[in-house]
Amino acid sequence: MIWKTPRVRWPGAAHCLIVATALAASTASAEDEHTMEEFYLKDARGMRYCEIGLIFDHGADIYNTSASAGCPEDKWQALDVDALAEEHGARGAFLNGPKFWATDEQTINLAETKSFGGIEARYGATLPAEALAESESAQAYAGFTSTKKQTLIFKAGRPVYELVDPEGNTYILNAYGAEVKDGDPANLASQLSPAEGWSFRVVTPEEDLIVQPPAEGLTQMVGDDMHQYYTRHGKVGQ
Repeated sequence: MIWKTPRVRWPGAAHCLIVATALAASTASAEDEHTMEEFYLKDARGMRYCEIGLIFDHGADIYNTSASAGCPEDKWQALDVDALAEEHGARGAFLNGPKFWATDEQTINLAETKSFGGIEARYGATLPAEALAESESAQAYAGFTSTKKQTLIFKAGRPVYELVDPEGNTYILNAYGAEVKDGDPANLASQLSPAEGWSFRVVTPEEDLIVQPPAEGLTQMVGDDMHQYYTRHGKVGQ
């Protein structure tokens, strides 16, 4: 359920919006051209979404289906990146997904809608041209900062999936890919190969867990070796 408040396949970039907002300082002027609105996603856990990127001289504009009518598999598989680029006057195009949200509820900032082969998707961010190659080689288990302003809500009694760094900082999984065994992020315990000092765990909060962006500064994030991304939210024992 979605509420709105006023306001070439590319395996290397697992979550384009996250990577784009992490590198957004040089694209502020590009994103200022879009009127961003905050959407509230209810019953988001397991929600399938996809992303389409259009490559221009200024960078790659990323479109996300989370606040649209979904990403049907037949239409997704039928997309042709060369045809999409020509239709939208872009130098190139890429597809990213499908992905599945690990949150129960969340907010997400998006703008205008475009249609891609019958799939409706909204503008989410711009990835700078110089960052395209960098995003494909993003280092796993190396923290980075993101400008994204997103509230993540995890309901009491439901599992959440975390990475713990060598200092005991905890990072909570935002979304996962189709490569996760049986579609169950708990299986990441056997699929991931954490860097030295890092660990993966599954916890079940007794109360709703709300992860909010900092009032000031940037959001601290990290990626795993399957190109899934996590938001820092506390320390072990807190």
